Amino acid sequence: MRSKIVIAITLILCLAFSGSVLPGCAGTAQAVESYVAVAPKVLHAGGQEAVSLALFGENGLTSGRVEVSVFKEGNRIIEASENIKGKGTIEFQVPDVEAGQYELRITGAGFEDEAQVRIERSSLIFLETDKPIYKPGQTVHIRAITLDAELKSTSEGITIEVLDAKGIKIFRKQLDTDEYGMATLELPISSEPNLGVWKINAASEKDETQLDVRVEEYVLPKYEVEVELPRDWFLVNEPVTGSVGAEYSFGKPVKGELVIKASRYVGEWQEYATFTKAIDGEAEFELPAVGYVAGVPAAGGLGNVMLDVTVSENSTGYEESTSEMLTVSSSAVNIQLISESVVFKPGLPFSFLVVTETPDNEPVDSRVNAEITYLDKELEEAAKEQKEIETVNGIAMFEVVPPQDSVVMIVECFELTPVSSVQPARASRVIEAGYSPTGNFIHIEQISEGVPQIGEEIVFKVHATKEAANFYYEVVSRDKVVFTDFTRSDRISLVTTPQMTPSAKLLVYQILPNSEVAADYMP
Repeated sequence: MRSKIVIAITLILCLAFSGSVLPGCAGTAQAVESYVAVAPKVLHAGGQEAVSLALFGENGLTSGRVEVSVFKEGNRIIEASENIKGKGTIEFQVPDVEAGQYELRITGAGFEDEAQVRIERSSLIFLETDKPIYKPGQTVHIRAITLDAELKSTSEGITIEVLDAKGIKIFRKQLDTDEYGMATLELPISSEPNLGVWKINAASEKDETQLDVRVEEYVLPKYEVEVELPRDWFLVNEPVTGSVGAEYSFGKPVKGELVIKASRYVGEWQEYATFTKAIDGEAEFELPAVGYVAGVPAAGGLGNVMLDVTVSENSTGYEESTSEMLTVSSSAVNIQLISESVVFKPGLPFSFLVVTETPDNEPVDSRVNAEITYLDKELEEAAKEQKEIETVNGIAMFEVVPPQDSVVMIVECFELTPVSSVQPARASRVIEAGYSPTGNFIHIEQISEGVPQIGEEIVFKVHATKEAANFYYEVVSRDKVVFTDFTRSDRISLVTTPQMTPSAKLLVYQILPNSEVAADYMP
């Protein structure tokens, strides 16, 4: 028995396997020749965890008793065992121990292995107030909720502290949450407090959190200034137009002066235009085209222009102001190219999602050309293809099958019929091939429609470059193995459960006759 390593993490399936194996169905108990174990890399103190196992004998899946233990400095803190009939799980409760590195040990008939895992004290304090802004003399109503690693309410002691805008601690109280994990308290504010952002801190032995609230003298403005724009984005070569309205709360128009200062972001905010005009309740404006602006990651590579708008009364000089952030683009359509994975598998289908939308993220139908270039191991062009894609409601899928000898795939998309654009919209991706010593891969594809609700069925198809008797799979959610099974079919059908919410990952692997493990996962 020479099997090694038993650990897997939720995002990257990390499996090792040795010995001569011909996967088959579970049958009469045999000596365990090899095995695969999938375990969380992080265990949650106070939570329920599971390790998934597949045991193999000379002729396929076999049965055997397996024990899972967790040690800290030689002291056993967890012990659980089950009789595994081919494939199954061992569940165990993690005690409420200190966070840190621990040793996970798996023992069966003729084998023993170990790996490092981390135990974290996962709990949550949810802190909220009845409103975000308070005036002097008002009362802040605070509520704290404590949850355990399973997101269930738990009763525990917490400490609430409040710091005013100058960082002075003005309140501290220790209290226990009730059986529903809830505690409430009231904080009266003095008539002359330090105005600004106050910080409310809540801490327990396992977690801490912070909430900001504002304490300020809030005076209702005399009138409101509103900016109306034909849209929230403009091309770099077109003028910025719109209108400004100013009206008292009782409905009378404001007579005065309108001043608009336009700033563009070019690595720093730079004022590039000023507009001044008399206003009688409403006035239209036109600013020159931006011409140049630097793209920022927060805007998806697009640029920004800030309009600072001020209306002042003629009679009193009283001013009210507002600001508007605009998006600036070189194209009326933006293209996003989203790949199904960060690596592709030569010889298996690989999908892309194309998204076409306006700069303010409204979906738009468009025709897009995709050029796909494949490079071989010498980084020379091995093949090339083109696809014409039409998006509907702003989205479209297309699929490619990379050649067996490709190691890099370069995908470039551009708009075929650009309208009112300085230049056509473009997007590109460079994706490398996955690695297998023998060039064998598997690939998962969801073939059922949409996102399932709890209790609904979700179906996947497994593509493989080399035939195998069985596909073994695990469903992992919130760092836990919640379901495990195997199938002889290339289709995997699951009924979703509450344990799989809000999202889950499907891990699928096969054991090849040469003992290589081919694996894939899909959220």
